[in-house]
Amino acid sequence: MSEAPTQDQRAAVLTQLNASIESFFGNGGSVQTLPGAGYVPPRPRREPETRAGTNFIAEPIGKRETARQKRIAEIRELAKTMTYKEAMAHTGHAQSTLVRAAKQGNFKFQRDPNYGMNNLGKKFSDPVEDREKAERIIACRNVGMTRADVVRTLEISYKQLGRILRDFGIDFPTTAEKRAKRRA
Repeated sequence: MSEAPTQDQRAAVLTQLNASIESFFGNGGSVQTLPGAGYVPPRPRREPETRAGTNFIAEPIGKRETARQKRIAEIRELAKTMTYKEAMAHTGHAQSTLVRAAKQGNFKFQRDPNYGMNNLGKKFSDPVEDREKAERIIACRNVGMTRADVVRTLEISYKQLGRILRDFGIDFPTTAEKRAKRRA
């Protein structure tokens, strides 16, 4: 382990250092000041010439770019009166192409008036089939099956089971009720 130098050791090193400095100056040594790095300006940038001040001829746009701009202009006109679905049927372009064109051209398509209305008012269950399932559920309940057993046996979802139980007023006994029955 290295120990911290004591006060005496420091004084001895300082005395030796001062003696070497005095002998340097005593032998004719002198202090030189060297030039520092100083300020070096950055290289001058070559700015491109502006088109406004000169007589540049506009560079011809490539065929692809011209075709792309033409396609965006056509799609912009369609977007004023059509939805994405109608524009897809009219142009044959994919929806992703129309979305990209709308983003690049900074325009929007008309909103579909039926958006989100697909399932409104539709009944997804068959009443006759639900009645048959309700009767089978009641039979399973009377045998002593649990809800999970009924779902597995009838191969229906828990959501469908809950809907049928609610629609037909079927009551499954809870676990606590089953335990109370066994004790009685």
